[in-house]
Amino acid sequence: MSRLAGKAVLVTGAATGIGRATAEYLHAEGARVFGIGLDGDEGRAVYAGKGPGPVFRETDLTDSDAVKSAVTDLMERFNRLDAVINCAGIYATGKRLEQLTDAEWERTIAINLTAIFKVCRETLPLLRAAGGGSVVNIASVHADATVPGVPAYAASKAGVVGLSRQMALDYAVDHIRVNAVLVGSVATRMTLDGLEAAGGAEALGLSFDSNRIARIADPREIATAIGFLMSDEASFVTGSAMQVDGGMLARLL
Repeated sequence: MSRLAGKAVLVTGAATGIGRATAEYLHAEGARVFGIGLDGDEGRAVYAGKGPGPVFRETDLTDSDAVKSAVTDLMERFNRLDAVINCAGIYATGKRLEQLTDAEWERTIAINLTAIFKVCRETLPLLRAAGGGSVVNIASVHADATVPGVPAYAASKAGVVGLSRQMALDYAVDHIRVNAVLVGSVATRMTLDGLEAAGGAEALGLSFDSNRIARIADPREIATAIGFLMSDEASFVTGSAMQVDGGMLARLL
């Protein structure tokens, strides 16, 4: 039997990218998956093809009432919650801080950081009621080392790491583990659009070559790391910022 069999999991940003790959991987490993996020038509189409089990609900993660309603729906279906995987995010490039509008800054922080707060505010009591559980938040190498032109994104992902560590401290008493994952470049629609805007992967010293350090990852490679962190095999891992970046932060240049 799989190490994840029967676990009830909430995955945000679950229609595309890392969130979708994670939901598919966890479902294949026997977990009961409830996915939320935007891209509603795509999400429903993806999950409808998985047979009975996984559920997708279109949800605006910046709307507290919508998040609360989605979590209520999850509990009505699953009657428990064992893990929360926060994958939703956006990436904005090409502007220095003084060029950002209030709206651009606030939208990036709202989706990348504040949405985690809103989701966890609703779900931490449910994890406690289940006797404990796991939260995994997707951060980025930009939390540690960044590039020009992404001030809001870098700030939001550094905030994800700080929030994850703080929650790990507060909720250890409830047997809830909280970890962040520092991802590098991943072959998602969001990242590929960003690479194209920057002049291509090679312009940033990246590659799709599987033999190279700092290559571009398949989303499923992130999903398996998430699966480990939420599993009982990671019972002594909490408050960490786990690098799953293909060695990106190991490069000097």
